Amino acid sequence: MQQLIKNIEQWAEDRNLINGSTPQKQMLKLMEEFGELCGGIARNNPEMIKDAIGDCFVVLVILNKQNKNKERLSFYGQTVGDNVDKFLINMIEDICDIYKYQRYRYIHLLVPNLIAIADYFNLDIKDCVQHAYNQIKDRKGEMRDGVWLKSEDL
Repeated sequence: MQQLIKNIEQWAEDRNLINGSTPQKQMLKLMEEFGELCGGIARNNPEMIKDAIGDCFVVLVILNKQNKNKERLSFYGQTVGDNVDKFLINMIEDICDIYKYQRYRYIHLLVPNLIAIADYFNLDIKDCVQHAYNQIKDRKGEMRDGVWLKSEDL
């Protein structure tokens, strides 16, 4: 998993997302991806959920690298049981707190929630992240106002 994180960091460096964007712009991207995760859950669409979990993780890697956080993104998880709602609420609260108070050093705290949500839907977080990386690794696009836009969205 650490090699996959390094690949994502290099992908972000190559597209100037680390120095050419801001944590605030990346937090907006995280909120966008989290919205897609909620949309996938609302539609009970496993492929959409897998994609969004991986995309959320990619943004967390970028944020962690931007902020030179010493905390590594770790993969300890929690058991969800039969209630995924609490983890969605935790993510909403954490995303809002990190954004509002600019506490970017706490980005790593979002990972256990993503793991728990993946687990609830019988997904492996590593598979989700690998899927996301495979989607973006050769993607073309450009930076606009600190946000990376894929070619299809231009």
